[in-house]
Amino acid sequence: MSTNKQPNIAIIGAGWLGKPLARQLLSQDYPLTVSCSHTEKAASLVAQGIPAVSATLSDEPQGDWASLLSNKDIAICLLPASRGNHANAPLAVQIAQLLALLNKYQVGKFIFISSTSIYHKTDQILTETSPLNSSSTVYAAEQLIQQQQDIDCTIIRFAGLISADRNPTRSLSKKSSDGHIFDAGGSPVNLIHQHDAVGVIEQVIKQQCWGEIFNACCDHHASRQDFYQQAAKQLGITMPSFTAENSKPHCIIANEKLKQRLNYQFSHQSATDLVT
Repeated sequence: MSTNKQPNIAIIGAGWLGKPLARQLLSQDYPLTVSCSHTEKAASLVAQGIPAVSATLSDEPQGDWASLLSNKDIAICLLPASRGNHANAPLAVQIAQLLALLNKYQVGKFIFISSTSIYHKTDQILTETSPLNSSSTVYAAEQLIQQQQDIDCTIIRFAGLISADRNPTRSLSKKSSDGHIFDAGGSPVNLIHQHDAVGVIEQVIKQQCWGEIFNACCDHHASRQDFYQQAAKQLGITMPSFTAENSKPHCIIANEKLKQRLNYQFSHQSATDLVT
């Protein structure tokens, strides 16, 4: 176990969210190691001051899992819900391998980044106890995590992730310039900015908030048409065009539990905030 006052952390996945999370935690003096898929990227991260190793999950774990997980107090899994660790094995298979590794190296705390795509789409407000879609990519992985008893786990279900450099408005604008018209213009958006995604994970660690499931989504739920047209206007690009067809159901992700339990205040709430 780490002798540092701050818990020693393993971040599994050093991509769009893992890298800024690592930078933020390092700025707060958390000792950590991140994993990525390729040795070249690991070397690049090390050169940038981020301790990193190459370690992947597929049909079986590969890479330097010993360096990643030895003497760690907390592991954070940021593998993309859609494809896991860029591997052929389903995400649930990779999570089963990861849980076995956490037990092997005696990592006692685990944060799993899941997705609000796990819910059945409905016109009702979606809370952490709303019905789940068993065909969702993350469903089986979540079930495995909740069934194990040797590790203290918290699951964070993120809404759509967005930032200045990850903004679907640009691709929608380009397609509209080619004459495409999008449907579901009346559907509400459910988004969380990269800055808040990092902030939520940091607060779970700081407050030692284990055994919980949280929805992580900002309060802003404008219609798709209003949100992306306002974002396009702000960016000075062609406004995407929408119809109201297929705008039902009106899914809105609730975030009250997160705000109350962690006393978390979202910093990016408006359309302007979310795309900058």
